[in-house]
Amino acid sequence: MFDKYIQFKREREIGEILSDTFKFIRENIKPLFKILTKTAGVPFIILVFAITYYSYTTGKQSFDLMSILNDSQQVSDGILDFYFSIFLGAIIMLIASAVFYAFLVSTIHYAVKSYMKNEGTILIEEVSLDVKQNWLNYLGMSFIIGVLTFIGIMLCFLPGIYIGVVLTLMYSIYAFNNLSIGESFSYSFQLIKSNWWMSFFAMLITYILVYILSLIFQLPAIIYMFVKGFAISQEGSLSDPSSFFDWGYVILTAVSSIGQYLFYIIFIVACIFIYFNLNEKKNQTGTYDEINSLGNR
Repeated sequence: MFDKYIQFKREREIGEILSDTFKFIRENIKPLFKILTKTAGVPFIILVFAITYYSYTTGKQSFDLMSILNDSQQVSDGILDFYFSIFLGAIIMLIASAVFYAFLVSTIHYAVKSYMKNEGTILIEEVSLDVKQNWLNYLGMSFIIGVLTFIGIMLCFLPGIYIGVVLTLMYSIYAFNNLSIGESFSYSFQLIKSNWWMSFFAMLITYILVYILSLIFQLPAIIYMFVKGFAISQEGSLSDPSSFFDWGYVILTAVSSIGQYLFYIIFIVACIFIYFNLNEKKNQTGTYDEINSLGNR
């Protein structure tokens, strides 16, 4: 295992960050899958149901509203039902997504921490304990990052992008520097100083790559809709829009969304490498560790 050990504590260019990200995931896919099943399995199942419910509710309410367009009274009531159902489904999916994401991000971070601590071995029980103790803090950090990024984008777009890139480092700072949420927030601005553009491009390239890969999971739903539309046009039943969005489409849409969440692991690991790259530039902890290890031999 030591021969394949990936040294996180060193400086990397963007290309190295991407290649080492895929290398780490490829070599540790089994323990990562086992740990994620244990820590994020239940939130994942809840998320699947939430996505399915939202997809079904959105489609059903759209059909119901279209079917009563000729009745003004029914349209008025239908619009209220439509927005209430969509809002409820969106809230449920948002909460489920936030909880699952907190477990996902914390699990990946503490898996990397265990990997580094044990020189290439990820201990499932060790990671599970860390996640159990800290997932709520990751949920809180996600809320802070989301709210501040949203406010920044609403004010003038670019500040939101800047804040989003900076605060993404909070997750890693909290896990690897053992700081509080407030301290992690402050230190993220210090750490990224003079290296924002490099971090931005690394995150952007990784995100685009993840998005392209996630499109693979969307293809079945797209193909299904194309085939379904062709079949309906042949049958002459285009007047019934509900025939487009049946349970087959709902399930495929849910699978598509799930695939996007799972591919996000790539982005999380890449951000961890970005953090260590910045930390090494600023503090050279990896260099000091190597010197100390040589002195202890």
